[in-house]
Amino acid sequence: MHRNLRLFYLLLLLTAFVAGANWYVNRTSGSLAQEEAVAFAIGDTAAVSRIFIADRDGGQADLERIADERYWLLNGEHWARKDAVDLLLKTFLRARVKSPVPEGQREQVVKLLAARGKKVEIYTDGPEPVKTWYIGTPTADHTGTHMVLETPNGMARDPYIVHMEGFTGFLSTRFFTDEREWRYTGVFDFPGRTLHRVEVESHDPKYPSYAMEVATDGVLSLWGSDGKRVGVTDTVAWQDQFLRFRKVHLETYNHHLDSAKWHELSEAPADFTLRAWGKGQTEPISIDLLWKDPIEDLYDENEELMPHDGARMYGRFRGELVLLQRFVFDPLLKPPF
Repeated sequence: MHRNLRLFYLLLLLTAFVAGANWYVNRTSGSLAQEEAVAFAIGDTAAVSRIFIADRDGGQADLERIADERYWLLNGEHWARKDAVDLLLKTFLRARVKSPVPEGQREQVVKLLAARGKKVEIYTDGPEPVKTWYIGTPTADHTGTHMVLETPNGMARDPYIVHMEGFTGFLSTRFFTDEREWRYTGVFDFPGRTLHRVEVESHDPKYPSYAMEVATDGVLSLWGSDGKRVGVTDTVAWQDQFLRFRKVHLETYNHHLDSAKWHELSEAPADFTLRAWGKGQTEPISIDLLWKDPIEDLYDENEELMPHDGARMYGRFRGELVLLQRFVFDPLLKPPF
């Protein structure tokens, strides 16, 4: 009897050991899978070489880092906005899981992810993404975003609520696909002391034409409407005017025009032409400016009806029609004569 009892205890101990070992293995592997499923962040965003965003409507934005260039390439054709790319990289770095999706909301969140989610592939060195984010809807309180993570090891089973440290709000709006919204809006971009010459050619009699040029010794020269050289009487004012051209941006490539109006403006004579040269450049960067009709009656300080839109102009830049803010371009058209 004692022998059978010892055997019983031995079998019980063995069973407990096997059960404990199985529990430990399952717990360890489950914990590992869970840790990977919540590891949305990218520790070294300098290693990110490509970001691909796709939505359920067929929109795509393919962003590629180009060696020794200040800007990322968008869809293999245009430069991308630096601020928008930097915001994505910051999001990759600081994304953290806030909590799992509550069980009662899980089914609905998964359905919305499948129906309206965005796919974001993050690449470093290889041809395959190191992580893929599936971005869904914001939480009801708009302090988090429903997301699922995929890695080369597979897809996570459960969605999570993800937020960004130091930021209150949701993340989905950062991952847009409209090419016009992604495009870099710089017209003139001359960092440091690389700007050499600017010209403003006016076809509006109310505004003068003029040109400015900086010599290698830093001396600023000025030419008037008749093309003759003019003495610089207020050096500081003209230096400030010259520096305005170092960094000039258009507002948007989205002009909301129908085809008839687009063709009309494409063929209309320019009201102004602005040109700028960097040091060593033989060909200028050039943009044509055209007045925009007002959308409502507006009056100036003399209570006279304004003939043009007080906020925006049109521009023709590198074969495209764009929108410009007068807040940016009016100071360029009014020299300190």
